[in-house]
Amino acid sequence: MSYFQCNAYIITKGMLSFFWIFYICAIETYATTSSDFRSYPTTIKTYENDTVLLPCYVEDQGAQTRIRWWREGHLLADSLEPVWPPERILIYKNGSLQVLNVQREDSGEYVCQVIRPSPWGHVTQVHEIEVMYPPSVKTIPESGELEVNLGEEVHMQCKAKGVPTPVISWKMEGKEMALRDERSNLTFLADNRNCSGRYTCVATNEVSDPAVAHIDLRIRYKPEIYVKKPWVHAFPGIRVQLDCTAIAWPEAKVDWYFKNETLTYTSRIVRHDSGNDHSLVIRNVKISDYGSYVCRGSNSLGITEKMIELSEIANPAIFKKESRSTSKTSYNFIWEVDSYSPIIEYQFWFRKYKRDANGKWHRLYIPGDNNAASPVHVHSFNLTGLDTATHYEAVVLSRTRYGWSHPSAILRFHTEGASIDSSENSQTDDDDEQNRITGIQLASMSQHYPLATDVNGSMYHRVKTLSLMLSMLCTLIITLDSRF
Repeated sequence: MSYFQCNAYIITKGMLSFFWIFYICAIETYATTSSDFRSYPTTIKTYENDTVLLPCYVEDQGAQTRIRWWREGHLLADSLEPVWPPERILIYKNGSLQVLNVQREDSGEYVCQVIRPSPWGHVTQVHEIEVMYPPSVKTIPESGELEVNLGEEVHMQCKAKGVPTPVISWKMEGKEMALRDERSNLTFLADNRNCSGRYTCVATNEVSDPAVAHIDLRIRYKPEIYVKKPWVHAFPGIRVQLDCTAIAWPEAKVDWYFKNETLTYTSRIVRHDSGNDHSLVIRNVKISDYGSYVCRGSNSLGITEKMIELSEIANPAIFKKESRSTSKTSYNFIWEVDSYSPIIEYQFWFRKYKRDANGKWHRLYIPGDNNAASPVHVHSFNLTGLDTATHYEAVVLSRTRYGWSHPSAILRFHTEGASIDSSENSQTDDDDEQNRITGIQLASMSQHYPLATDVNGSMYHRVKTLSLMLSMLCTLIITLDSRF
C-alpha cells in the first residue's frame, strides 16, 4: 500500500468512527434519561473461555421492538434482519447477547440499541466485558543482559501485560528494591561495581501468580588488586607463598613481576590461579629471592598493581586483644611478631591522642627475646606513669640482626575513667595511618625515656659508654691530685 493510500484509508476509517461516535452519543443522550430498560448497564469481569450473557430488556408497550448490538462501530447482531453474527455470538429473542468462549480481544464496550416506532423512539444501553488474564512481562533489553562501564547511567525497562493492569516492582539479587513509586523503567548511576547482579521485574495483578523477568547487569571496571600481606617475612631454605586477589570485569589477566621484570617460573617458583585468587609459591627461599614482587592485573579498562615485599626482616608486630588497662595510670600491652630470627629489641612509641591535636611521641627501648625457639614471638609490656582518664595511641617496631621491621598498626587505648569513643579506642590499620607511621623511627620525637635492656640493647651501649667516660674522668682527677 502506498503512502497516499495508507493515509486515505486512515482518514476514511476515522470519518466512519466519527459518525459512529456522533450517532451513539446522540442516541445515548436520550437513553440516559430513559426509564424504559429493565436491565442495568454493567461491567462483567470474567476469564478466558468463559461464556458471558449481556442483557437488554425493555418495557413491553405493545409496539414492535427491534434490537441491535454494536461493538466499536460494527454491527454484531439484529433481532429482525437476518445478519450473520460473528462466530461465538448469539442473540436471544428477549434481546440478550451471548458471547461464547470469550477471549482477550473480546474486552470492550457493547451497545444495545432498542429501536421502536413513535412516540417511543430509540434508546441505548452500554455494557462492558473485561476479560481478566494473568500478567506477562518482557524486558528491555530483550536478551536480559546489560553491560555498562563504571560511572555510566543504567537504563532497564520491564513491559507488562495483563488485566487488571499489573503492578510493577523490582528486586535486586532477590531483595526488594525500595522505590518511591511503582515503575516499569529503572534508571540509576552505576557508581559502584556492587551494582552488578540480577535485577528481577515482578508483575502482579492477583489473577494468578506474579510474572517475573530478569536482567543480568554487569558493571565493567578496571582491576582491583588486594594482597593479604604487603610484607612477607621469610628465612632461607623455607617455603613461602605470596597471595593476591584480582577483581575485575572483564576478567583481569594477572602477571607477576620481580624487581620490575616479568617473573620467570621454574620448578622452584610456581604460580597457582583459582578464579580471582592468585598465588606465587617459592620453594626453598634463597637470598636472591628477597625483594619486591608485583601482582599486576589488566583488562581493556586499565591496569592495577600491588606490591608484596619478601624480606628476612621480621613481620610488623600485631597488638593482641588481651591488651588492657591494669590501673588508673598503667596499661599492659601484648603483641605478637612473626620472625624466624631472634628479636633483639623493640621500639615502643606512644603519645596522647586527640582528634584535633595529638601530643608528642615518646620512645622506649624494650629488650627482646633472643632465646625464643618459636618463630612466633609474643611479648608483654606494662606501661606506667600515664595520666588518668586519658586517650593514647601506641605503635611498636622490632629489630633482628637484619634490621628494624615496619611499624605495627596504631593501637588506640585509654586509661581508666576516659570517655569511650569507638574512634578513639581502636586499632587502625588503613593505608593512610600506615604511611604516616612508616617514617616514625626517622622523625624527631620529643624525648627518650631510658629503660633497662639486655646486653644487646642500645641502652646498654649508651650506659657502657657513659661508664667508660666517668672512669676516664676519675683517673684524670686522681692523677692530677697526686701531682699536687
